[in-house]
Amino acid sequence: MSYILGVDPGTTGAIALLDRAGELLAVEDLPTIADGALRWVDASVFLSRLIELKAGRPVHAVVERQQAMPAQGRSSCLTIGMGLGSLLAVLQVAGCSIELASAAAWKRGAGLGPDKAASLNRARLLYPAADLDRARDHNRAEALLLARWALGRERGAVA
Repeated sequence: MSYILGVDPGTTGAIALLDRAGELLAVEDLPTIADGALRWVDASVFLSRLIELKAGRPVHAVVERQQAMPAQGRSSCLTIGMGLGSLLAVLQVAGCSIELASAAAWKRGAGLGPDKAASLNRARLLYPAADLDRARDHNRAEALLLARWALGRERGAVA
């Protein structure tokens, strides 16, 4: 059986792993390293965790596509690029298939808007056993809902 990995990238990003039945296997924050204002995925820690989670099974990673916004500064754009690039590299090395999904597309398909609190509330309702206790767990919630959306899309159903 293969797995679906939802990935909310960023310096405070998260991952959520579902099996093909939609059961939650893991939801956690991305491990990161910082050097001054720059932050990126801790590749060795993340790779070790992915290998452990995969347990020899194929994983399809659905990653929220990030992009720089016009009002963002250069430093912020560099941080976004470094974070996404390091994340994608680790997924490739781990042998995951990768799909990028825009936030607008997956959230619209999941019946959500830009409100992070709404995503957190929906994830808490759908997965009450998930570790989503903190207000800042909206990244975990979005990774989980992204994985659920991808699984529902594969089945031809609404996530």
